[in-house]
Amino acid sequence: MNLLLLFILGSIWGTSFLFIKIVVGEVPPMALVAGRLGLASLAMWAFLRMRGVPFPRERRLWGIFAVTGLLNGALPFTLISWGEQYIPSGLAALLQSTTPIFTIILAHFLTHDDRFTAKKVLGIVLGFVGVGLLMWPELRGGLRASVWGQLAIVGSSISYALATIFARQRLHGQLPLVSAAGQFTMGFVYILPLSLLIERPFAISPSWTAIASWSTLALLGTVIAYGIYYVLLQRTNATFTTTVTYIVPINGLLLGALILREPLHPELFISLALILSGVLLVRTRQTQNGSPGN
Repeated sequence: MNLLLLFILGSIWGTSFLFIKIVVGEVPPMALVAGRLGLASLAMWAFLRMRGVPFPRERRLWGIFAVTGLLNGALPFTLISWGEQYIPSGLAALLQSTTPIFTIILAHFLTHDDRFTAKKVLGIVLGFVGVGLLMWPELRGGLRASVWGQLAIVGSSISYALATIFARQRLHGQLPLVSAAGQFTMGFVYILPLSLLIERPFAISPSWTAIASWSTLALLGTVIAYGIYYVLLQRTNATFTTTVTYIVPINGLLLGALILREPLHPELFISLALILSGVLLVRTRQTQNGSPGN
């Protein structure tokens, strides 16, 4: 049963890149994220209220949510959505799987209990070789939009890594769904005014396909996915649950090819093997407040 849930979670997060690609063709990136975070937050708080979980009121806790809401919600979601305007959804899924590699790099410099080892350094090198192989053909043509799109996805991985390190001790002992609801609420608070000010999305009229993808992204890719993620953490352990990192890019690549007719080049599979090998080598115990989701 746990293995089935793991594959369901990987499939859901893999489809998120597909849904983002569909929506961002009709909706500006920040508006997409605002809608996603707003709907997800409402659904999470409603669920917690039905379960009788009290609304958190500590000022310190909301200060933590303010940071994680930026680093684990508003910023990476926006970078992924913006980047997918210019690159295929499968490529975005593959690049985003580098999060554990950036986590171990940043943890070495920002913490005292997670240091480099020879195995981790080898994993980091393999991961960067995989990313370099993906980006090199575009880099040879100069800093085009597709290069910036790829860099945006890499930036989202760095943001997720920072969020994981920040939340590792500060949210220890908190009910995970409360932490998720709190950070997504704060992410919505950040991104909504920016979208209204910069994008002015008042005149958008997305198709029913985009609206359905948008809603599914919020409810399935955010609320239900995080619910499954935390159930798995409670039933198994963090090491087992974070193996979802290996499922997401494979699903993202296949769905992009099957549904959006995105091309699959041999370099993609070579990079996939290099990046996932690197992730395997650097993977360490993750906390239940950091996730490899998107």
